[in-house]
Amino acid sequence: MTTTHRIPTPAPAPAPAAPDLAHSVSSRVLTAFADLAPMGARGEEYSIDFGPAVLAALAAAAARPRQPPPAPAARAIAAWLRQLRQGCTHPGLFGWGLGGYLLGLRAAAAVWPGLDGLADTAYGELAACSGRWRTEGLAWNDYDLVTGTAGSLLALAADPTCTRQDVAHTVGHLTALCADADLRRLRVGRYKDEEMRGWNHDRVNSGAAHGAAGVATALCRAADTTGLTPEIAAALQHLASWYLTRYEAGPRSVVTWPPAGGMTHLPSRPVTWCYGTPGIAWALWETGRVLDDAPLCEFALHAAASFLRGYDEEADHPDLSLCHGQSGLALVCDAFDRHAGLAGAAALRDRLVARLMGRLDEVTELAARDGTLLTGATGTCAALLTLESGASCDRSWLAAFGLR
Repeated sequence: MTTTHRIPTPAPAPAPAAPDLAHSVSSRVLTAFADLAPMGARGEEYSIDFGPAVLAALAAAAARPRQPPPAPAARAIAAWLRQLRQGCTHPGLFGWGLGGYLLGLRAAAAVWPGLDGLADTAYGELAACSGRWRTEGLAWNDYDLVTGTAGSLLALAADPTCTRQDVAHTVGHLTALCADADLRRLRVGRYKDEEMRGWNHDRVNSGAAHGAAGVATALCRAADTTGLTPEIAAALQHLASWYLTRYEAGPRSVVTWPPAGGMTHLPSRPVTWCYGTPGIAWALWETGRVLDDAPLCEFALHAAASFLRGYDEEADHPDLSLCHGQSGLALVCDAFDRHAGLAGAAALRDRLVARLMGRLDEVTELAARDGTLLTGATGTCAALLTLESGASCDRSWLAAFGLR
């Protein structure tokens, strides 16, 4: 039989509320981490970071005061602490970094106060760390946000016990690297002829993760915590000037920068926190705020607004991660909305969150191969829970990305 009338399809069963879905997936992600974390073995350098601690703390805090921490959160914290016994390999944030473990311990201690002593020990060790960073022939871990000095400084400056003396070495190292207007001391001296990183040799990286933008956000956080010194001010002015003389109009008229100084091609995907317009624009806005430089703040908002207008999810195909995906972009948009009042930032943030909520099955699948904060499932879930809670949750972990 044929008909010209549309036959109505049965109405689908009501879906759980978005917050319930996010919490449910977070529980699965934490369970996957607890089940998969290797026992008595270090694992690969970037196979673990402080993401499980951050997500466990957020999930447990959401359950209080009505009930004790959920079992998946408690199991994940126990597994993460067992991994921590293997020791840290560097003072930075991600991978087996001491700075990251400090942030994770502080976040977890808000729910499990017995971890305060371990966090105090981690803080003392990180503050006492000196002489580990080269000033010539730099590798990324000699200055950057991911494994370098900028990440260590962000972790220290975010700590409630931070003093100017505690960050003197990290601030001194970064301001010395930024002592010249052309940032010549920030040129990378490693990776020559490497297939993946060789493009950065003898150049100043422009990104938020491995570049000058990450250095800027770290120095801004230090200024907020311990005061703006002449050395920090001079370094921030040099960083801002470097960006102001190197921007171009990229794809879809987005204000953007080459991945490193001296490169002629622009990124084809200016859509990430780690490289391109979003992370750089936020670093410049923070720099303008700290320096009380209204024109710099206006330029940063102009660059960010160009990204909002030019963002094309179909063309860019972002992944789920904080580093180079939708969840990181949502957090950057949230920062611009919350702190800078940028028109359109909240709308894109909400759109990105809706997209992520439609990809939660992918988040669960990602947990089986990557449970980290930087590129994995704990980061995606931590972003969703934080954005859902707004200002009511502990947002201190966002310091790891130079965000607030």
